Amino acid sequence: MTDWNLKKLSSFPGVKGPVITCVMDGIGLGKEDESDAVFLARTPNLDWLKQNALYTHLNAHGIAVGMPSNGDMGNSEVGHNALGAGRIYDQGAKLVQNAVDDGSLFTSDAWKKCTEKVRASSQPLHFIGLLSDGNVHSHINHLKAMLQKADSEGVEKARIHILTDGRDVPETSALEYINDLESLLSALRDKGRDYWIASGGGRMKVTMDRYEAEWAMVELGWKTHVRGEGRPFASAKEAVETFRAEEPGISDQNLPAFVIVDEKNQPRGPILDGAAVIFFNFRGDRSIEITQAFEDEDFAAFDRSPRPDVLFAGMM
Repeated sequence: MTDWNLKKLSSFPGVKGPVITCVMDGIGLGKEDESDAVFLARTPNLDWLKQNALYTHLNAHGIAVGMPSNGDMGNSEVGHNALGAGRIYDQGAKLVQNAVDDGSLFTSDAWKKCTEKVRASSQPLHFIGLLSDGNVHSHINHLKAMLQKADSEGVEKARIHILTDGRDVPETSALEYINDLESLLSALRDKGRDYWIASGGGRMKVTMDRYEAEWAMVELGWKTHVRGEGRPFASAKEAVETFRAEEPGISDQNLPAFVIVDEKNQPRGPILDGAAVIFFNFRGDRSIEITQAFEDEDFAAFDRSPRPDVLFAGMM
């Protein structure tokens, strides 16, 4: 049995209180070169503390704070979970990746109920979430693993509603992830599946509000993903390239909402009765409001009608 009680440091007699914990956003130990703003700044108080007070280094990224690998950066939520925990606390990114790797994600009740529902109803299995490998809110590989598993379990139709990143990854990298996803979807369609990107938009414009700061973002996401209402495009790539041409320099996180239409100019993926919806972000803060829109019986933030009768699930 592990003893998680912290041991008193014999070489440090302690200090008289009160003691203040001050967390400084953006302050860290960098490369000490021209890219290191903290190193270049005049910091007399920090310099004094480093020379005269009890001092050590702490890792704020990677496996030290419960991320899957040392290639994964920390972030605000990781810090909130790890600070003061007294042990390494597995973050959502690692928990979900482990569940994908060991197959437990696909033996969960939620996954079974979602796939069973759409096989019975012949409606698509819908996925909504941030499309990148930033591993802060989501990871594209989790989505791809679920699509491949859905195919192997006989799910005939799937629709993906993508939110472009540009915040946890390079500002204009969306097409890298869209092309990667489209390659998989094309291969699955070649096998006879009906799997398509259905809608999307930038993460700071569509769906991913938090703290109830801007419900209009969630309402726009509802109209885009659920109703299939919005500016039509033949593909997500066409949408991104069009928006970039219309507003040079626009970041992926600020791209407007878009809807993908078929050859008859009809939206490819409105969310209808009998469908199942998986919101594949594992981080909670920007998942809560869209979840409320799907799940809450008493909901007044905006008019949801028609509200489809669907089974809704999240990653955590």
